[in-house]
Amino acid sequence: MLRICVFIFLVNGIGLSFEEPIEPSNLSHGYALSHSHMLPLLPLREKATKNMQNFAMALTKQLSNIKLAINKLENLLNRQHSSNPYDTFKLARLLHFDWPNWLHYLKGKHGIQEIAILQDLRHKMPTRIDYKEALYAIHRLQSTYRLDPAEMSIGLLRGKQYRFKKFSALEYLTIGSVYYLDEKFQRAEQWFQLALENYYKDQNSKKFDIFGCSNDFILKLLMKAAQSSGRYKAALGYAEKALILDQSHSFWHQQIPRLKNLSSLPEVLKPEHPNRYLFKPACLMEYPAKKHLRCHLIHSSPFLLLAPIKVEELNHDPPINMYHNLINNEEILLLKTLSNPHLKRSMFYTSADEIIEDFSNLRTCKTMRLKDNVDHTLMNNLNQRITDATGLSVKESEELQITNYGIAGHLFEHEDASISTDSTFWTSGNRVITALYYMSDVEQGGETVFPYLDLRVRTQKGSLLVWYNLLLNGTIDWRVAHVSCPIIMGDKWIATKWLREKPQMFIRPCPLKMKPPPEYSSKMVEDKFFKENSKQHFV
Repeated sequence: MLRICVFIFLVNGIGLSFEEPIEPSNLSHGYALSHSHMLPLLPLREKATKNMQNFAMALTKQLSNIKLAINKLENLLNRQHSSNPYDTFKLARLLHFDWPNWLHYLKGKHGIQEIAILQDLRHKMPTRIDYKEALYAIHRLQSTYRLDPAEMSIGLLRGKQYRFKKFSALEYLTIGSVYYLDEKFQRAEQWFQLALENYYKDQNSKKFDIFGCSNDFILKLLMKAAQSSGRYKAALGYAEKALILDQSHSFWHQQIPRLKNLSSLPEVLKPEHPNRYLFKPACLMEYPAKKHLRCHLIHSSPFLLLAPIKVEELNHDPPINMYHNLINNEEILLLKTLSNPHLKRSMFYTSADEIIEDFSNLRTCKTMRLKDNVDHTLMNNLNQRITDATGLSVKESEELQITNYGIAGHLFEHEDASISTDSTFWTSGNRVITALYYMSDVEQGGETVFPYLDLRVRTQKGSLLVWYNLLLNGTIDWRVAHVSCPIIMGDKWIATKWLREKPQMFIRPCPLKMKPPPEYSSKMVEDKFFKENSKQHFV
């Protein structure tokens, strides 16, 4: 029964497992998927607040008029009974004439205009999908970086304090309920404890009762979370605390004897379901510094002799390089201006060659594609710089993809090249390289991590990150699988160009002999990222 209450509390089945996809729906503005597209929420909040203030004024005026009627009646009732015909007449007139008018006034729809305005705003408000995506973003942030709930709730993130309005009991409860329904009961209990503490500290705690979030409800969640994790003594403590608050509550009288019996048994903590996605341990892990890397200049053409490109080697095999200062602030601003109105939820191709929206909750960003003829000079310059840096052709390459990430925006582990290239999308061959322009710095998080190469690349505004997705023989190099780590604080913009395989036929020929890369080992991945002993790698 309590589990059903939590489902209702989280609104229409928000209790999906974190790793489950969120169901597709057209009822989504995607507010949580793009930092830039969160801005409309600010004027929306202003309008909603002003509307509620006007509604309160309408009700206050109604209450003032009702008090006037009460005062008139009380004045007559307070007079001692007398045979004064004037008092009798006034009483008869008031009860016969005034009172029906007051009854009509009470039945009137006061504040109806304000209610209508609020209804008009409703279609702009975050939908159920928007709310779930924002909630799971906070869950993803905490579970990825193992943030302390108490520190996180006051804006202390990985040792750095940010200006932050402290969470209310409702926020604590909703985040805790995600863990509860995901059967991570010990973590849920931490959030529920904070909810209870905040409930008692808040001078207006009665407001939470309106939403069914009383201290009794919170204690029930605490009891159930502790019991479900195997902490029976703690569960008994919550029940006894609740009984002190309400001696007449039959529910707690029934629970205490049962929990006393359980408390006599040895406590065995229930293990949590392990995380099976690589991006969480990969983003948390610290990687050793690489050796024998260097920085140098490229001046392989007459133009580059005058304006050489600065190259920073990040990895030798496979080669991953950072090319610095290849896009300036004016170009970045133009790209953002051109793309921002057209950013949409990420799309992907199905096996049937159909394009559908991505509601998987594994890619939390908005994207759009800029054609090469949108701003001819800008696009030509960006393409030429990629050619200068890599020596490869941009012919038949994909359109430049602009991406803006949202709340805890991330991209789970993936390879840019495709195993199957049968559909028309791959007519020009597979993606031979990825060329990624960083259009912003990110204060915390948002790194590009190559977990199989022990490489973490921090965002550097104005730089171009390049890596090869294919080996010289055209097969996919599994080692360049990568993730975009959840953003802790900041706004991440990137522009990505994928160069295709066929135009490079005579530029990057297949060798007669080549050294094969090491074979993929699932055991190595398991031992490094998912086994208990991998904790020694974590911060």
